[in-house]
Order: sequence, then structure tokens, then C-alpha cells
Amino acid sequence: MDKMYDAVIVGGGPAGLSAAIYLARAKCKVLVVEKEKTGGQITITADVVNYPGLGKISGAELAAQMEQQARGFGAEFLSAEVIGLKLDQDVKEVETTAGTIEALSVILATGANPRKVGFAGEKQFQGRGVAYCATCDAEFFTGMDIFVVGGGMSAVEESMFLSRYGRSVTILVRGDKFRAPQTAVDALAKYDNISVRFNTVVDAVGGETMLSYADIRNDVTGETERFTPRAGETFGVFVFAGYVPNTALFRNLVALNEQGYIITDERQETNVKGVFAAGDVCIKELRQVVTAVSDGAVSAVAAERHAAALHDRLHLPAFSRPEVDTARLEQRKNSIEKDAAEGNETNFISAEIREQLAAVFEKFAAPVKVVGHYDGGDLSAELRGFMEEFAGLTDKVTYEAKQDAIGEPGVEFLRADGTSSGITFHAVPGGHEFNSFILALYNVAGPGQELRPETQEKIARITKSIDVKVLMSLSCTMCPDVVAAVQRIASLRGNVRADIYDIRYFPELKEQYSVMSVPCMIVGEELHFGKKNIDEIADILAK
Repeated sequence: MDKMYDAVIVGGGPAGLSAAIYLARAKCKVLVVEKEKTGGQITITADVVNYPGLGKISGAELAAQMEQQARGFGAEFLSAEVIGLKLDQDVKEVETTAGTIEALSVILATGANPRKVGFAGEKQFQGRGVAYCATCDAEFFTGMDIFVVGGGMSAVEESMFLSRYGRSVTILVRGDKFRAPQTAVDALAKYDNISVRFNTVVDAVGGETMLSYADIRNDVTGETERFTPRAGETFGVFVFAGYVPNTALFRNLVALNEQGYIITDERQETNVKGVFAAGDVCIKELRQVVTAVSDGAVSAVAAERHAAALHDRLHLPAFSRPEVDTARLEQRKNSIEKDAAEGNETNFISAEIREQLAAVFEKFAAPVKVVGHYDGGDLSAELRGFMEEFAGLTDKVTYEAKQDAIGEPGVEFLRADGTSSGITFHAVPGGHEFNSFILALYNVAGPGQELRPETQEKIARITKSIDVKVLMSLSCTMCPDVVAAVQRIASLRGNVRADIYDIRYFPELKEQYSVMSVPCMIVGEELHFGKKNIDEIADILAK
């Protein structure tokens, strides 16, 4: 009973966080399972200006406030991937990469992923000119010509962001008008380097290692033209052509429509009793934060009532919830405000993060030694400053600085016995990668992230010596999954070396491997682009 929940929410975007707030406030025992960064796709939105009552706020800040509110009411969070579900029973089972969880109700809030268009060369040149995330990859195309494929809100917003980097941004809209709200379309007029072509599609892109041409067709006249960049340059094609719902995991478990979206009733309940859905994964006219949180609230109320009825019918006692330490929350709030008022905020690690890290360090089974390998460059200077501050946070981490880097400064993680873990972080931990850095320390110290037996078996099959490079960006929301998974494998297998590079500081790697997108995992001479879970990566390394 201690490990059973009234509700498990699969997905930590706005819909999932809203559901967590309502359930936790109703005194339910609730768990949010999120495989990536809490907040979902909203975290890569620079400005949210249409959320009622807040004026203008960044997507990341809005998500952080939602998460903090849910935690304040007692919601629990688990960083793991859901890999299996058993829903056709009173007590549902949610199988994750961190173990199996039981619950009386389940809310599916898995969102949607960018849709691929399918033009010739799209898959072949993903990561080498074709991209799907402006926040992650825009800087790779600084000073270049950029095409944006799509006519919806995402295409308009991302084009504005890309205009900061590209020489020109051309939006290719298949139809004769935008699908985005007129206010957003009107805002395009403020950007001199953005142009629009209606009734236009990309037929094909090609080149050798990088894009050297794109065949663009007028869908009305049928006329095709070939775009080629300036001599010695390449260009970018960013695809924002709608989304595909993340429903593959439960395609045969709940009813879906022809497009793969979950069918629900007015209570957000699926055709399976006790299973609800919320957010972009559902059938809806408007996919916005405000509709996602509405779905979350409705599904939460219905899930709470369903769980209460099961408690009565199955004679189950109320599930014990972890106590919310309100005094500690208030202390944290006061500490942050005091530091801000007195100008005591540290350069790298905020008061709030320091408070949270204290609880993490308590879980370390053994000490970890971090060795900084430095040279005279900018990365070394920043990394040294970070590590000097970080090392003072706990006696569980010892730190030594060496001036012995030859072109590749970084921090290496050593086990308690002084042997190398095989993990070296060639970046200043920040942005989306701060959690990856902390997870690597935890995995080296032990006990580390829990893994399913099936995942452990996959990792055990990696028997040859392998050097893995992961090229990432601190602004990339897809990178942490790959970084954390590769580091976890290296912490378990002495024959795997994991080097994590912030590509800003290593342009030579970008040139050597012709990389125009992150995350990029390099195994030997093979390049693997896009987010992948630990099972997929283990399979690649075991080949």
C-alpha cells in the first residue's frame, strides 16, 4: 500500500502539472512520471503572452511555477520513461525504466512531437541541415539562409526566433494563408529578413555531407525551382508542420481517432474505466497551454472521484502521502529572497538549487572525486569557476584542478577508489544539462538511477571497448535524455567512455562530423541524431 497511488500522471507538461495540482490539493497520493524536463514543450517557448492573468512570462518560468505549486500540495515526481501499461484492471500498472508503479487511476498527458513532412532527403539530412527545434539548433545557422516549412503558430513563432540568427528566413506555406492567429501573422511585418511564400512546398533536399540544394515547388502552377546557397555555404530547413500525438505506447489499450489522438468524454475519460487523458494528446480544436491546464483540471477531478469510489468498493485505506515540509519550503523561499535582496546570489548556483542539492547529496552511497582538466581558454575559466563554487556545497564531492588539458578541457568523474568512471563533462553545467551533471555524480557515487532488469541485460551485452561522444547544447530540450543515458551506461560498464561536449566550445567537432543539429551521439564514425532512451542507446552500443 505504501507504494500504491491514487493517480499516476504520465507526462509532466502543463496538462500533467495542472492535474497534479488538483489531485494533490484534494489530498490524493499522486505521482507525475516525466522522461524529460518537467514542463514539456512549453519550456522552449521564449514568451507566453496569452495565459490569463500573467501578462508576459517565459515558458520555462511558467512551468517551474506550476511544478513548485504541485510539489507544495504534496505531488511526487519521478524522472523515468513509461515503457508499458496494464490498464484493464481496477489496480493499474505503470511500468517505467525505474520500476513498476500501481495506481487506481491513470492520466495520460504525453503530448505530441513535431511531425515530419516526408520530402526526399528529410531523414537523410536530419542533423545536417534539416532541423525541428529552433531553440536547439538556430545558432548553427548563423548568417545563413533558412527555410521554414509550415503555416501554423509554431512556424510563425519559430521563424521570428530564427530571424535573430539567419541572414534570411523564408516561410513556405502549403496553403494560400496561415493557420496561425492574425495577430501573430501581423507581427511578421516587423522582421525585415522574413519573407513568406504561399502555395509552396519542399519536394527534395540533397547534397553530400551538408545541404547544397533544395527543390521547391509551387503547388498551384507545378513550377519547380532549385535553391542553392552561396558558394562555400550551406543552409537550413526547419520543419514546423504540426504534431504527431505520442500515443504509440498505448495505441492498442485505449480508443484513438484516425490521426492517433485519444478519444475522451466530457470528463476526459477514455473508453477504459479509470484511464483519463489531457492536453495535446487529445482531440481538440485549440492546442494551447490554457486548454491543456483545463484538461488537466477536469481529468484530475474525475480521477479523484474514480479513486475514491475504488477505495470504498475495495475497502482500501487512504494511501499515506509524504509530508510536505512547509517550513522548509518557506525557509527556501526566504533564503532566495534574502540572497536577491542583499545581492548575494552566486555566479552559477542559486540559493534554491543549493537547497535542492542538499537532499540529493544525502543519497550518495560513496564520495565522488571530480578532477578538472584545464587549459588557458574560456571554457576552462568558466568551468573552473563553476567547480570551485560547486565543490564547496558538500563533503560528498572532492575536487582537484589540473592544468593538463590539451585542447579539450573538462571535468572527469572518479569513483571512491580513485578509478575513472569513464565520464568527462566538457561543458559548464547549466541550462537543461545541470540535471544531467548531477545525475552523473549520483550514478558514480551509487546507488544510481534504478533500471529495469531488461535494461540491465541490454547494458550487460555491451562487451567491446567503445568511446562515445555526445554533442549537445545547453538550450536543447532533447539533449538531456541522451546525455544522461550515455553517462548511466558508462557508470556501469568500464569498457564505455562517455565524453559530453557543449558544441559551442568545440566547433572543430562540428566541422569534423558535419553536425548541424543536437543531440548528436557519435559512436566510432557513426552519427545518431535526435533524442533516444537508454534502451535504444544500449542496443546501438551492443551492436
